Amino acid sequence: MEAMDQRVNPEITRLLNAKTERRQQLAALSYAEKVRIVVQLQSMAAPILRRRGKAAVVWNLENEVEG
Repeated sequence: MEAMDQRVNPEITRLLNAKTERRQQLAALSYAEKVRIVVQLQSMAAPILRRRGKAAVVWNLENEVEG
């Protein structure tokens, strides 16, 4: 059991470090880029939600204002 713990812990540490790094990268993005990401996620989820009979709205960014 101890040998297994030694193999798992470095992997868990690597995953947690990668998660922290990704969160820092996302936090550093501009608000405009964060909104674009949300719209992309909405576009990906909308067909699935609609197939389930749920309302899905994807924001329209055609009139986007750069800031």
